[in-house]
Amino acid sequence: MKGFGFDLRSLEVFVATAQSGNMTMAATQLGLTQSSVSQTLSALEQNLKVMLLDRSVRPVELTVAGRYFYDQSCHLLAEAEKTHGVMTKGSFQKLHLLRVAMVDSLATSLGQPLVEVIKRHSENWCISTGRSHMHAQALLSRNVDIIISDDALDNNEHLSRHRILREPFVLVIPSQFAHQIQNLHQAISQLDFVRYTADSLIGATIERYLRRLDLNIPIRMQLDNTFAVLSSVAAGLGWTITTPLCLFQCGLTREKLTCLPLPRDEPFFRNLTLVSRHYELGNLPQILAQDSRQIISERFLPQIRDALPWLDKELYAG
Repeated sequence: MKGFGFDLRSLEVFVATAQSGNMTMAATQLGLTQSSVSQTLSALEQNLKVMLLDRSVRPVELTVAGRYFYDQSCHLLAEAEKTHGVMTKGSFQKLHLLRVAMVDSLATSLGQPLVEVIKRHSENWCISTGRSHMHAQALLSRNVDIIISDDALDNNEHLSRHRILREPFVLVIPSQFAHQIQNLHQAISQLDFVRYTADSLIGATIERYLRRLDLNIPIRMQLDNTFAVLSSVAAGLGWTITTPLCLFQCGLTREKLTCLPLPRDEPFFRNLTLVSRHYELGNLPQILAQDSRQIISERFLPQIRDALPWLDKELYAG
């Protein structure tokens, strides 16, 4: 592990000396000997390879480098004191920093209430979106604390999982073709397939589904986000497969998009799961999962069931 050239005790000695301008007074304040203070300061300057104090004047003064190091030392000592206070009290209701990564469709459509939930349980927070495989790697490498993803990392036994949403995939066609297209095979025969890119998890999942149906559809259009995919379908460029939450993300443009069920003999669902590392967040993941399901139940499900009542039995939170 990299050595920093200082520890908290040496910072305390340096700050006390800078504030008093006198090593003897700093030693008295800290309960040390004057020679111990002098040795600590000399070792500090030697380790950092820079002069921190001008000893040629009385009281001693900070050099330019010393002033920078003094400011940083005060900050580090304040954070250490704060951390010590929290640890000794044993109160961990709020995290100092909570980092959450989630799928675009959830962040875009339900981001505001989710942010309010996260803010209640953390002093600082950060939310990011992007590709699901990047979220998984970020969680495993400790760059994020929680992911809400369609990749539940089922092969990793050191993670906790809480199901957020189960939603079926649906067939989406331009509304102008609704009178002549009633199923997937008619869509394939009359329009081009507007794909998600194969390097996205949703795109790869859809491609596996089509292979299970033994459908080999020519590659015409591959787009990297839901908005581009559904905008292309709304413009009449083709059909696609997506989920109700993705439709909700883009505003459920009923005038331009028509949704149809996929073949019933091959059920096709997406599961969104809140995933975190075991134990280190206490019951916070469970609380966030419960709040997320409540938000979905109140903000998302009623609108989808109103727009697509035939999905009522196949769509649920948790």
